[in-house]
Amino acid sequence: MRLFLILAICFVPSQLFAQYWEPSPDKNYHNSIVEVQGNGYKGSGTVIGFIEDSEQNPDYYMGLIITAAHVIYSQDTPMTIKFLNGCVTSGGIVLQANDYSSDGFNDIAIIKALIPDSVVPVELSDENPECGDEVELAGYGAEKFRHWNADYGGTISERDGIIVFSWGIQGDSGGPIIYKGKVIGVICHGSSLKRYKDTPRLIVGPVYGTNVSKIKDTINKYTKDEES
Repeated sequence: MRLFLILAICFVPSQLFAQYWEPSPDKNYHNSIVEVQGNGYKGSGTVIGFIEDSEQNPDYYMGLIITAAHVIYSQDTPMTIKFLNGCVTSGGIVLQANDYSSDGFNDIAIIKALIPDSVVPVELSDENPECGDEVELAGYGAEKFRHWNADYGGTISERDGIIVFSWGIQGDSGGPIIYKGKVIGVICHGSSLKRYKDTPRLIVGPVYGTNVSKIKDTINKYTKDEES
């Protein structure tokens, strides 16, 4: 597969080779970043929308989660969602999982699931960072929640793909790429570099992401349908 660079990598910061992660400050929206599981597949995701109040449990609502399509076994897979506050919900429904087989920057999906009332959806962003701007990444690749700062490296493949000068671990896939407190993309893949703590999981870098523009129309459809 050939990729056509629209904005080339601007620079490679020396910090990339000096450390793996620079932890970011704790934020309230970190409670909205979740671990998603289904049929043996596992990754990360972000609560990004409200649909309706739950009829079964007043302490929950029905909401939308975005993740990477490759962490979902199939469109029919029931999804289990694990939240940072310890809550776990089951029976999540895959509303859409984009076909990324011929386009690695089409790797994004939407899950409909029960969300605790204390979890506030994170907004999606229309703003594109400049090369070198600081972005934040987060995920559960290390078997626990991590969030870290990194340098934005531009876009790729007609602006649908995102480059971030950082490292990620298998399991971070689907986690958010955040700019100014809003989600601009999801982590989808990278180049394998080494094992993480001698486990089967790989550390990859740089991190490549899928822009949320790939799925925004679908998200708006579900949220606006429920509002009307």
